[in-house]
Amino acid sequence: MKLFEFHAFPVSEVLGTRVLLMALCLLILGFLPSYGSQTPPVKVAIIVSRHIGPYLEAVEGLESVLSDHSGIESQIFRLEKLDAEEQKQLFGRKGEKEFSIFIAVGPAAAFTVWKATGKQEARTLYLMVLNPGKVIGGKRTNCGISLNIPVQTQVEMIRQGLPGAKRLGLLYDPEHNADFFRRAEVFASALELEVIPLRVSSKKEIPSALARHWDNMNAIWLIPDRTVISESIVKFVSKEAFLRKIPLIGYNRFFYETGAALAFVFNYRSLGEQCAHKVLRILSGENCQSTPPRFEVWINKRVVEKLGLKHPDEYLSPIQIGP
Repeated sequence: MKLFEFHAFPVSEVLGTRVLLMALCLLILGFLPSYGSQTPPVKVAIIVSRHIGPYLEAVEGLESVLSDHSGIESQIFRLEKLDAEEQKQLFGRKGEKEFSIFIAVGPAAAFTVWKATGKQEARTLYLMVLNPGKVIGGKRTNCGISLNIPVQTQVEMIRQGLPGAKRLGLLYDPEHNADFFRRAEVFASALELEVIPLRVSSKKEIPSALARHWDNMNAIWLIPDRTVISESIVKFVSKEAFLRKIPLIGYNRFFYETGAALAFVFNYRSLGEQCAHKVLRILSGENCQSTPPRFEVWINKRVVEKLGLKHPDEYLSPIQIGP
């Protein structure tokens, strides 16, 4: 009688069994992925108002940051290419379930996205929108990167960049920018500056408004205003101001190239990157609010010197000598 009976197993079966047992242990302990349990990627829809350079640069900045995160997928939509049915699909229940975040680039996209995604199941952000409250409505969630540099910040930058400018002539239409003037007046007063109102209600009033105040101001400040601003008006004001040795203050690269002594300038790619980082913070649980844009202040050294203006040897960021 055999007290013990031994069975010989093939070596391959023994090794296979051991490998299987080890894999099961590792899976239980969480060291190996479980197939079918991966977290699905977060999908982001980027809706672009128009196919123009600044918006495309901003989108490049957006995607350059988001693409570094494997758990995020982005898809670009051109608003002008979407018909009514496609917009309905994208912004309706189906789209809100597919996309976790909608990013509207430009005012047209912001207006469309905020109007269409009323249920707010998907989060919505805007990028490169001036006065977003007027575009999306004051009662809606104001979330994104605007093109509004705080008035107080602008006044401080003007004081630092053009220290000799004590009386700032602000050209504006009260219908659009009365509130901007009131805030500029308050912040300027705190810095011992004066803001002189150059109020107009049409472009044809601009020459006479300037003529009445040339002797009262030592800088002229142009802000985004649909009544005041056009390419021809900017060139006209720049020329007239230069002849009187009065520095012009503008708000984009065109002003700088047209002869502004100081200009607030945006790097559109950088704005896209700023928006992407905001998306990442929102996905991590941060509440979304309106955020001022990144910007630079360019001093036109050639113009400043021709005007005979005093200027510091060095400027503090974000003020710099322009290219």
